[in-house]
Amino acid sequence: MKINIDAPVKRDQIKQVLEESTDVKYIYLGQGATMTQLQFEVDETTVPGGNPVAFTKAKIKGAMGSMVVFRVLEDGKNW
Repeated sequence: MKINIDAPVKRDQIKQVLEESTDVKYIYLGQGATMTQLQFEVDETTVPGGNPVAFTKAKIKGAMGSMVVFRVLEDGKNW
């Protein structure tokens, strides 16, 4: 499944957190549809709980704290 992470700042740190993940493998695909998006491929069958969007949100917040502003969406979805 492709997911997009929309973040106005700290994109490099978010990318690093996901690429260094040991429990779930994230493959960076490049910039998404806008300059603020990062696009990743993730195998949803390896994600605990089966929801890669919720898991990715929790992973980023756990590593960077709750003050970072971002959103995670499945590719092709707007909300």
